[in-house]
Amino acid sequence: MTIITSNKTQQHIDRIKQLLWKQTENHPLGMPLYFGTLYYGRSFSGGLLERDLYNRRWKLNEVRKTHRFINNLIRKSFGKDIPIWWSIERHSDYINNENELIEGSFHSHFYVGDISDNAIENPSPYLMPLFYKEDESGIPINMRNLDIDNLKLLLLNACVRQAKWVGQHPNSVDLSIIPPEEMEQTFYYGLKDFNNRLEQMDTTIDWGNSSYYKPE
Repeated sequence: MTIITSNKTQQHIDRIKQLLWKQTENHPLGMPLYFGTLYYGRSFSGGLLERDLYNRRWKLNEVRKTHRFINNLIRKSFGKDIPIWWSIERHSDYINNENELIEGSFHSHFYVGDISDNAIENPSPYLMPLFYKEDESGIPINMRNLDIDNLKLLLLNACVRQAKWVGQHPNSVDLSIIPPEEMEQTFYYGLKDFNNRLEQMDTTIDWGNSSYYKPE
């Protein structure tokens, strides 16, 4: 089905996105530095999910609960004031081998502010065990010869993977450091499901778990 969007509606959507970016860019604790995407199609150990467990990953409120849990992990590990922003994208529906229409599950995009050097040099009790986690090459993080920026990236990856819906599968997390001049485009990429209807805003943006300004 083709959705026709009026020019006025599209302009309004574009304006909302621009305002969200300006608020994110000008956050008092700085704009995001890290961008990640989480895919929820595997068990914690990386295996296939049973059907009833996979079905939960089609539920928006369950996705938001995972966001809240990950926020807590990040802030306990790296600092309670780190800003985090979340957006949600849904996979396309598809026809399975039994010719049934299967609704697409969700995946999440998240943006994380800067992690201080002090958080790494004086790790919290929640962060310390992550230094001994093996990275994808099977080497403990603390045994890698890394500069502090790449050490932060590996520790953030390990932190997020503690969430039950994320876990150990290599493709469950795609995380990188984004240069400041590329972050605006990356931010809009995470909002691509908010594209032609105003009601998409509240299913694409996780307001409750994001560091947008909230009036008292």
